[in-house]
Amino acid sequence: MYREIEVIDFLPVLLEQLKFSESILDIGSGTGVLLEKYGASVVLGLDIHRPYLLHRRYTSPHIIPVNADASDMARLFLPGTFSAVTFIDSLEHFSMEQGKRLLGMAEQIATCRVVVFTPRGFFPQEDIDHFHLQGEQYQKHHSGWEPEDFLKLGYAVTVLKGYHHAGNPSFRKAFGDDHAPLDALLACKTI
Repeated sequence: MYREIEVIDFLPVLLEQLKFSESILDIGSGTGVLLEKYGASVVLGLDIHRPYLLHRRYTSPHIIPVNADASDMARLFLPGTFSAVTFIDSLEHFSMEQGKRLLGMAEQIATCRVVVFTPRGFFPQEDIDHFHLQGEQYQKHHSGWEPEDFLKLGYAVTVLKGYHHAGNPSFRKAFGDDHAPLDALLACKTI
């Protein structure tokens, strides 16, 4: 499935994909800004950069911070451990090869779905940490994803037209104030 939509806020579109999830593993959760919005009973926020977890922005006891490398998820979690695995603004921080490997692991760990939110195409980003917690090395983008990349892997793709624009400091740094908006992708695979 492929569709294009125009939205200002991607959160309702994301939450629609997660509405029946009892448990969620969020890969690259950062400070966990979105995690309290998830309706799951248990949420694990996994991030490699410990300061993000130490400065997390959630207080709910059902959200558990996990300091680990995403490439270890298959070792850390048994197959079928979570209803859903999410990569929200995190898959682009890995090479395409690493990303595909991580998606494969996530598909084994999830019982219902894997959900990805990422810029469409390559969105250059380096030497920046919006959280100001010395995580610049983890914020660098290493890949750019197109709808076809996900469709080939069996994902349904929603293109969020013009989602990234000059209102985003990373966008301005990468493209300048006058660049046309760029799309974002929401890719979902039902397991």
